[in-house]
Amino acid sequence: MLNATSPAETVKGSGQKYFSSDSHVVEAAEVFDGLAERFGTRAPQILKNPNGNRGDFLHIPGVPGIVSVGRLGIAGNRLGTSATTTRIAQGYAGLNPGVQDPRVRLEEQLRDGVVGEVLYPSLSMFSFAIRDDEIRAAAFQRHNDWVCEYSAENPERLVGIGCLPVPDVERSVREAERAANRGVKGFSIPVYVPTDRPYHHPDYEPLWAALESIGLPITMHLYSGTTPGAGMPAHWKSPGGSLKGYTLAHTTAVDTMIDLIAGGVVERFPALRLVLAEFEIGWVAHMKQRMDHAIYRTPRDAVDYLTLAPSEYFDRNFWVTFEDDKAGILTRHLIGMGNLLWGNDYPHHDSTWPCSRSILDGLFAEVPADEVAQLVWGNAVELFGIDTERLGTSLL
Repeated sequence: MLNATSPAETVKGSGQKYFSSDSHVVEAAEVFDGLAERFGTRAPQILKNPNGNRGDFLHIPGVPGIVSVGRLGIAGNRLGTSATTTRIAQGYAGLNPGVQDPRVRLEEQLRDGVVGEVLYPSLSMFSFAIRDDEIRAAAFQRHNDWVCEYSAENPERLVGIGCLPVPDVERSVREAERAANRGVKGFSIPVYVPTDRPYHHPDYEPLWAALESIGLPITMHLYSGTTPGAGMPAHWKSPGGSLKGYTLAHTTAVDTMIDLIAGGVVERFPALRLVLAEFEIGWVAHMKQRMDHAIYRTPRDAVDYLTLAPSEYFDRNFWVTFEDDKAGILTRHLIGMGNLLWGNDYPHHDSTWPCSRSILDGLFAEVPADEVAQLVWGNAVELFGIDTERLGTSLL
């Protein structure tokens, strides 16, 4: 990610408004409380200093390795320094203050020069790999209740995303209806599901029907998969664990996007709004072109009732997020100006916080002001239904 040396000015009086469409919560330990009592050793749980590792970690039975809590909430610090290593080892105690206190988080937004954030999961991204359907559903119900409580401090500036226990369709439909009534503003589903039951499989029809009826955005985020590697080939390793895995992570999103398009899902459910989050965007323009040519070469690999070209389904049904992707900005018109969403990835360690505004000034140096406004504000407000009147005139 690009680096800058000074925080941004506050939002008030600065002219252009900024809304991050890809930020995160770091789930409190209480999200996992009670699961062990209910499910025993099969339940995910927060461990303190496991195997000699200092800090708090999420352990998911049956999934190799453990997930460091401390590493997920230290935006503004550079990996590899002794000070950062010490903070990570503190676990929850070392997180930036606003990660745990939503009132402080609103102040941290202003420090970065943003009005609000869409809040994806962090620890719960890895919970998609829980193998037991009942446990996964219980964990996500607790996540969804917690994120609604966290966001309640200011729902227009803290836009909570709920998690659905896919691939369990029946439980996912029930939780989508429950969580929508509870107040989530969108749903996170895994970007990767098993290849023997991809998203165009008939089993998912009730889920797509329910999600289209509910009408909230459906998001698929980097690292979220029903396996620990999120669909990456074994020799690439996981998106977070290797050079190849991270560099090629967007291929899992492309794979799923092709299934949703060529398998006819977005033809049958044209109102679905699908967000591919944190895969950056420099690959998108070429992939649109490539899909259109591929379906001409091998039409047998798509259902025979498509009414649009693959690129046209992308234009209508898909959004992609970027952080500081110069190649993507240079090809923004080929991607589609209405399909692009900026995010600062707060509070993760590779976030642009607290320097997002100065980084974006460089990224958008030759981009017209009206286009900047669409990329960092207008698209997000429209997609997530932000009530700008409720934000207050002090921020606008």
